[in-house]
Amino acid sequence: MALGWTQAGAASLALILAGCGGGNSQASDGAGASTDTAAAASKPAAPLEDALLMPPSWMPSDWDRNVTYGAGEPGSDDSKNKRSARQQMLATVPFTLWAVANDTLVTEAFEPIWVWYTAIRSCDRGIQMSDDLAGEFGDRERGKAALTQARTELKTWAASQPRELTLYFTARLGQWNESTGAFPLQQPGRATSFKPKAIKAIDDFHDGATVQLRTSSTGENAITYFQASLVAPQCPNRDKSRIYKFEKMSQWWVYFGDVDTGVAGLVDFKAPALLPPITMSREAAAAFSQRNSQREVEVAVTFVPAGSSFLKLSDQSAIRANYKQVTITDALNDTVLASKAY
Repeated sequence: MALGWTQAGAASLALILAGCGGGNSQASDGAGASTDTAAAASKPAAPLEDALLMPPSWMPSDWDRNVTYGAGEPGSDDSKNKRSARQQMLATVPFTLWAVANDTLVTEAFEPIWVWYTAIRSCDRGIQMSDDLAGEFGDRERGKAALTQARTELKTWAASQPRELTLYFTARLGQWNESTGAFPLQQPGRATSFKPKAIKAIDDFHDGATVQLRTSSTGENAITYFQASLVAPQCPNRDKSRIYKFEKMSQWWVYFGDVDTGVAGLVDFKAPALLPPITMSREAAAAFSQRNSQREVEVAVTFVPAGSSFLKLSDQSAIRANYKQVTITDALNDTVLASKAY
């Protein structure tokens, strides 16, 4: 949402955008939330799956396990899908929360993100907040007060979290550059606060932040940005007759290097933030390529917020960040290929 919008204006845009989503047609049910009619559950819900990989930081300990990534309908006894849905929440929420907490421009006018934050901690509160803000018979004053409360709660909780965040993603090495002795990074996967091997052991598919890499003609790499997942968590209501989907509407990006707001949403890059080069001798490069035929590596990036945020577009907020530590390892045997503290 653009800064300075009134709550009513933000809620109105949320209503408009909620109707533009793909798939089934949906009736809006509040700022950042839409509802699908679902058949009432005929079976009791399956027990909650405890075998989840927990992120090391930036995931509220009081997250509501009734809010999921989206797999499985209310009342479903498909424990595998429910476990996967909850694991997807754990893979996507931490980075979004870090980004929102470090966004220096975000206010209560970004209604959907505060409904989203409330819902991931309590489906009941999120549904109530959604209905109050944009439901036909909502309590607008209570909804506005809940927006302020949610923002205050996030800021208070975020202050207790580490300032930095570490994201991990897989990538592949391109063709070895004879003149520099370096491999370029290519084909990045999704980034999460889980190490790739650990989350793949739990779930073959996992969502996460989008990673954009830049590669120079001499093979120097830089991360342009991480973009927070756009996944919309969902909650069943009390009688399990409806599913509320909590769209964030706005997008959060974390940019590295010397960047500034550009024209028409195009970011102006003044200087890239370079990753440590992956250099090897010809013999070592050949041996690596033979041993690891896919040339798959794992990249760990620890970063910290840096300076003020800026609006990429009216509904896209960009947070500046600096590397603190980058380590690139062989995905097969965890051998460190390149590492640098910043």
